[in-house]
Amino acid sequence: MNDFLILSESKEIINVKKMKNFNYIKKNQTFIQKFRLENQIKELPGLPNVAYSLPILSFVDKEDNFVKEFSFFVKVMEGTCISNILKYMKNSISEQKTIGDKSEIPCFLGGKGSSGYNEYSIHNIEIISEEDEEISSTNANYLNIGVLLPNFDNIDENNSVLDIYTSDRKPFEIENEISKVISFVTAGSVIKVKEDKTELYKVGKSIDNSKYNPLYKKNAIIFGNSYLIKLEV
Repeated sequence: MNDFLILSESKEIINVKKMKNFNYIKKNQTFIQKFRLENQIKELPGLPNVAYSLPILSFVDKEDNFVKEFSFFVKVMEGTCISNILKYMKNSISEQKTIGDKSEIPCFLGGKGSSGYNEYSIHNIEIISEEDEEISSTNANYLNIGVLLPNFDNIDENNSVLDIYTSDRKPFEIENEISKVISFVTAGSVIKVKEDKTELYKVGKSIDNSKYNPLYKKNAIIFGNSYLIKLEV
């Protein structure tokens, strides 16, 4: 990543051949047709079936080999529920390795698990110490590698490169029967933190959703916390 970003400082002409020398992963997206049997689900004969498309994502490297191993990052506070669960899972994997069993934990990351999609196996959990990065640097840029619904009071949006994804599949706010969309900052966006020494945990924390959607309980969030990596450029 650093070698790739340094190219922006070079005065040389960057051609396609030079770009292909970098290791990269390409995302492919296809779709499959699905049907929802409304007349059977609601037990009302005559209702038409609902057709919709389901996106299928696959990742290949520059040699066109399918990528099947991934690393997921999550920033958590010590002593929280998710922190304790991750520690329990880490200990469980270590115990399985000790007794010679297959050291993995099956899990589903995403929807459609009942259809066999988004099935993964967790083989290892590592704790990354970030004591030196609890407070953001004044002129640093950070790479967002998660889905983030941010508090823009913490972000210098004029000097950030934000890729915004907008979905209209589900309403974000219900008010006077007018459906609204939800937008979020996608992975790969470069975030410049405002120069007030904001805690990185707060910058990558998704906002509370309860004040926007009355269907959610208090302090509910749509997404979990994102993860920010400092760009050394």
